[in-house]
Amino acid sequence: MTFSPIMERVNGEIIAGSALAFLAILFIYAAQVNPIWAVALPADYILLAVGLATIGLGIWTRRNTNRMHSHEEHPHGRH
Repeated sequence: MTFSPIMERVNGEIIAGSALAFLAILFIYAAQVNPIWAVALPADYILLAVGLATIGLGIWTRRNTNRMHSHEEHPHGRH
């Protein structure tokens, strides 16, 4: 089974964070047009922050797991 190059750049954290951020943006828009949704506006901003932090975690995880290690350098320290 072959994977496309885009699959190597996207992981679960990035997908989950994007979904949370998109949902938060929809809720923030709903708060602009509906006064009942405006009550939950602080929670919407927290949801957006969690989504962006999850995207950041996914990018950090991707950078740390896709590194190439040379034969001289052991990935877990000196041995």
